[in-house]
Amino acid sequence: MLLAAAAMMPAAAAGAPAIVTGHTTIAGRPVAFLEARLDAVGVRIGLADGRPGHVEALDGIARHYHAVAAINGGDFEAYGSLPLRNPNHTIITGGGFMFKGDVGDVLWFDSDNHAEIDRVPLKIEGSLDGSWNWPNNWYAYWINRYPSGTSDTITIFTPEWGERTGLAGGPQVQVADGVVMAINNSSTIIPRNGYVVYFRGEAKAASHFGVGRRAQYRVVRADGSPLGPLAFAREAIGCGPRLVTDGRITVDPAAEGFRDPKILYASAARSAVGLTHDGRLIFATSGGTIREMAAVMLGLGAEQAMAFDGGASAGLWYRGSYITAPGRLLNNALLIVAK
Repeated sequence: MLLAAAAMMPAAAAGAPAIVTGHTTIAGRPVAFLEARLDAVGVRIGLADGRPGHVEALDGIARHYHAVAAINGGDFEAYGSLPLRNPNHTIITGGGFMFKGDVGDVLWFDSDNHAEIDRVPLKIEGSLDGSWNWPNNWYAYWINRYPSGTSDTITIFTPEWGERTGLAGGPQVQVADGVVMAINNSSTIIPRNGYVVYFRGEAKAASHFGVGRRAQYRVVRADGSPLGPLAFAREAIGCGPRLVTDGRITVDPAAEGFRDPKILYASAARSAVGLTHDGRLIFATSGGTIREMAAVMLGLGAEQAMAFDGGASAGLWYRGSYITAPGRLLNNALLIVAK
């Protein structure tokens, strides 16, 4: 019976263990799982080497953040040839946007460890001298994303990127304490109290900036509306597609913007994350199609669930040992840390 495994899951009562791991079989598929009481643990998004765009072994990411447990996170440019491997989805850590994505879903946690999974396409809009309207408004496509190819881009680089942008060309607009301090055409220092807006092409958008002008940006929903509850996210990680919604299988990757056949219909190693009605966080690795992984998460008792990166990325780690070893270096991970 599909839901038989759910009976194995202890309720998130005060006396229940903070973390439980195990193996089971659901719908004929072997499953490795870890569940944690969100009232008893902390949650953190981990980046390889603690920096945007790097890659590292999953256990290395976990140890860097002194994590207790880890599962691989969102899709990234695993097969890219660029010096850095960009993630493909939204990441928020410490309450600040590290990356912005448009495809799939976002799992987020507020300061009380309340967690939700939402579909939240985003955009970045900016202002000059307090005006969000033309000709003082501006926009950006990305945050902390290494530019690929020769296409035009506008990217905001925050201090988490490093001391400098490390990029040639420009304009590169340096902003500190909300004021434009310099406009360069070469690698620019990223202020600890600010950011740099990097332009390649998009000359009209860059022309409105001037030294001494006040500059600000904000991330909003793609339709321009406020973030809503996501504005309270302390940690968030994007991927998808959605697997389970309110206790029902709801798999529609094409509608969420996914195009890769490996996600749409192929069978592969899978990772997923879920939330239960009684406050447990579930990590799971298994195999099969996306729809079959949705059945696995439902069988584990997830009320809400979404997929993480799969294939060679699928990995699950707990207290110094792999439960499921990934087959490649990773860009990001979801971590459980001591509360």
